[in-house]
Amino acid sequence: CRKTAPDAIPEAMRGALPADTSPVIRLTSAVMTEAQINRFAALHHGLINRESARRLGLTDRQIAYRVAQGRLIRLSPQVFAVAGSVKTPSRALLGAAWQTGGVASHVSAAWLLGLRDLAPARPHISTSRSGGRSDKGIQLYQSRDLYSAHITTVQKVPATDATRTILDLAGHVSPTELQVLFDRASRMRLTDTDRLMDYFLQISRPGRPGAAAARRFLQRLNQDLALAESDLETRLLLTIRKAGLPSPIAQHRVTANGHHYRIDLCYPDCMLAIEGDGFSFHGGRQAFESDRVRQNDLVLAGWRVLRFTWRQICYLPDWVVGQIRSALGLAN
Repeated sequence: CRKTAPDAIPEAMRGALPADTSPVIRLTSAVMTEAQINRFAALHHGLINRESARRLGLTDRQIAYRVAQGRLIRLSPQVFAVAGSVKTPSRALLGAAWQTGGVASHVSAAWLLGLRDLAPARPHISTSRSGGRSDKGIQLYQSRDLYSAHITTVQKVPATDATRTILDLAGHVSPTELQVLFDRASRMRLTDTDRLMDYFLQISRPGRPGAAAARRFLQRLNQDLALAESDLETRLLLTIRKAGLPSPIAQHRVTANGHHYRIDLCYPDCMLAIEGDGFSFHGGRQAFESDRVRQNDLVLAGWRVLRFTWRQICYLPDWVVGQIRSALGLAN
């Protein structure tokens, strides 16, 4: 039997050399990348953004090559559609969110959440970025209070949740339409009056668009809230109710030492007055002096007075409730 020298072994029998199969490796990698792109786009309404394409292994040059080939359609510098994908309102909305770095909001969010039957003609997007620009096809809102806790994801599209959406729309739709949106969200268990009030107190500030309309709407939902003269007082009232304590009387009129006063919240039978101290309502030397005269008059007239600051009411509600519960217990 004749032996074959190692050098005479055919290449096919020696096994593949790295240089021989590198085209195969590159081809396999390209096929895998293409499959990953298509899989990602299938889950995102036919879209892929530049950041995701890079994570899947594409360079900017490779992205540009696919655009030149017509395999990707450039919708904006950062957003691309896979060729053949269907144009839908959801696709437009996700593309606008990616393009601006924002989230679907207002009418778009209402449609996405199922609170509205028709999508708007152009996407409505809220963003916390200042000075951002978008094309004419996007209705853009700049927001200073776009908190992550107010944002959800629906069909892969980031959006304001139902509670935030209703508050954002308060200044843009009629009271009747706002009521319809709230009723539908309530039936879907996406929000309730307490959650609306909680969100409102988080974002309410002088000059905020729609704040006055939102306040009027909340007062129609709960007539008791209409008695409160400030957001701090309203939050204090809701804190007491959520704790299961008896509801106090708001803006109770009393006469003490010949002076007429109104107590924020009180339990007249127990002669217990509860008041919230907000910075804006008690500023200045004259106000400081008047507050002390008022409190002394109430105490001399037999009232016990509990006073809580904004920080205590917002961040230490359990402590506030404990103080009130103890005072009520002492009175019983």
